[in-house]
This record gives sequence, C-alpha cells and structure tokens, in this order.
Amino acid sequence: MRAGRPSPAASLQLLQGLEDAAVCTVAAAVNGRLMIGLLRLVSRYGDWGLSVTTGLLLLAVVGPRSAAVWAGAAVAAVLLQKTLKRTCGRVRPCERPGGPPQRVEIPDRGSFPSGHTLHAVMAAVVITALIPAAGPFFAALALLMAASRVVLGVHYPSDVAAGGAIGALFAWAVVILI
Repeated sequence: MRAGRPSPAASLQLLQGLEDAAVCTVAAAVNGRLMIGLLRLVSRYGDWGLSVTTGLLLLAVVGPRSAAVWAGAAVAAVLLQKTLKRTCGRVRPCERPGGPPQRVEIPDRGSFPSGHTLHAVMAAVVITALIPAAGPFFAALALLMAASRVVLGVHYPSDVAAGGAIGALFAWAVVILI
C-alpha cells in the first residue's frame, strides 16, 4: 500500500461517517408534518402497491405476457434483495446510536439495498420503455420513493443507489423478455 493512502477499511469508515451525517442532516431538514406524511404515504405504496399497480397496468396496456414476466421479476427481485440484506447485515440509520429518528415501520432487518427503491426504479424503467406516456409519473414516483427512504431514516444514500441500480438491471431484463 502506498504511503499516505487510506486503507480500504478506513475509506469505508469515512464513507459510513459521511452517510451517517448526510442522513441525520436530511432528516433534520425535512421535518414538517405534511411532508413527512406524504413521504410515509409514498413509502407505504412501495410495499407492494406499486408492484401490483405496475402489473395491472402492464396487463391492461401491453398484455398478459408482460404482467407474468413482471410478476416473476418482482418476486426474483425480492428474493435477491432479501438475500443481500441478510448477507450484508448493514444496520439501518435509525437503529444506530445518534442516528435519525425512525419515521416509518421497518419491513425487515438490514438496510442494504433498499427494496422499495429497487422496485420503484424497476417499475419506472419498465413503464417508460413499454408505456412511455406513463413514464414521467413513474419516474417521479421512483425519485420520491428513494428520497422517502432516506428522509424517513431507514436507508442510507448508498442503499438507495444500490437498490436503484439493481432495479434498473431487473427492469432491462423484463423489457428484453417482453
């Protein structure tokens, strides 16, 4: 290792410190009841409502094959996300000492990656590719979903980024299969 360069462990610790500070800063900055209520609502919709809505929209506009492929991909994405959460075991920001407040129920253990963001990005990419007129709505929802998870204290920015990247990969597989 070259002199003067931090070790990988030190770099990860620095990144973790920056993310801790970012999440606490964002949580403190966004504290209005109306905004928190809206973000809770968006976040709650991401539990399964968004996947069901996406599947029904695909069924109605594109056809049954698209809905079936979507359903299979959504289940596969959940399995991957749950496996990664168990493997990584990253503690959620709100569960760390000095972390931001927990403003929404936690659906499972582990912070990395954000499953809500994964599914929101997956839906946004698939809908934009197959039903372009609905794309802007789904893209805006994906951005709100990602922001909600950080503001509500349950994910770090890197959790959201990883969830979005995985969601985009699953989405392109769905589009190719359809």
